[in-house]
Amino acid sequence: MQKITSFLLIGASALALSGCFEQTPELDQSYLCTYNTDAQAERCKDGQLAWFKPEQWNNEQEPLSVAAAYCDFTQQIMYNKSGVICVFTNKRMNLIK
Repeated sequence: MQKITSFLLIGASALALSGCFEQTPELDQSYLCTYNTDAQAERCKDGQLAWFKPEQWNNEQEPLSVAAAYCDFTQQIMYNKSGVICVFTNKRMNLIK
């Protein structure tokens, strides 16, 4: 009986810890998709590192609009008055008008 209890305890522990060792795919650091228009953003691929590099800022909401449209919110997003850098997602491309 004690062997079965030990086996179940070890199995439950291994199962509980299995999520701690989940591997996340490596981000390709060798390429940066750069864009400053919606049409140019269509060239970027899902999961790619992308930089929105505007020629000029139109308003203070622009980086938030770009992030809302093109950034993967499960990854880090960096932005300032120079642009937005994030992992690109094409999941919301149909919402861009």
